[in-house]
Amino acid sequence: MHDKINNIQCEALTRQASGRTYRLIDKTDQSCGGTAIAINIGDRYFMATAGHVISKDHKYEIVLRNKKAQSIDCFQACQFDTDTDVGLLEISKEKKHFIDSWVTVSDIYTDIDQHKKNDVVIVGYPGEYITQASRVRITKNTSVEFRTCETLCYLSFTLPMEEWPTEGIKNQTIEERDIFIDFDPGGNMFTSPPNTVDISPADSLQCPKLPGMSGGGIWLLESEEEGVIWKPSIKLIGIQHSAFKKDQWMRGTLINCWLALVAKKYPDLN
Repeated sequence: MHDKINNIQCEALTRQASGRTYRLIDKTDQSCGGTAIAINIGDRYFMATAGHVISKDHKYEIVLRNKKAQSIDCFQACQFDTDTDVGLLEISKEKKHFIDSWVTVSDIYTDIDQHKKNDVVIVGYPGEYITQASRVRITKNTSVEFRTCETLCYLSFTLPMEEWPTEGIKNQTIEERDIFIDFDPGGNMFTSPPNTVDISPADSLQCPKLPGMSGGGIWLLESEEEGVIWKPSIKLIGIQHSAFKKDQWMRGTLINCWLALVAKKYPDLN
């Protein structure tokens, strides 16, 4: 399916995935603490991320990718689960407008087939960019400088359970929790400069940098339907949390586990 995607479709996929993805910044040293996905369920607003990103302490602020470079440094709640490595930060209703676009329940898919290869999109952490001066915009928020530009996306596929790695795994793999992605640094990457549909060729890009990608989304590329004009769209199926670059795989947690964390903390949430 990868070879059927043209430049304009890549642009659409980039906007769908990266438009709801944000950086978590460690306020102590302004380093990238991880990545988060904006999700709205009912009357609650969350940043979904990897559990280890927020498990040590609660000292992160979200640096938005919008033109105003607004930030949020106070959350309604902070919750994480070490067994599944998922976490959430709740944003107040008063600050929900700081987020440009939200993932909703209709954008989430929970019935992934773990026994076949599924085409997916992985997002490099927001603010990652190709070092070309014409493509870099710099905005300032207080005394801290934030770079905002295109987000690097990586087109790949899930590994069937039969091909899951057995070496380099810290804990036992579980079908109901884990998801593995082929992560070839020389693979199929694309990026989209702001306000254009010009997609740079893959050989001019670098693989998304692993530090800071924890907490980012794994997005299922929906299949083409016979007899219907195909408009590529994606569904959120998982959250990234680790990778082993040498053997070219990335590991994540199924979004079902994050939804279970939400249900546990907010049992009355529809």
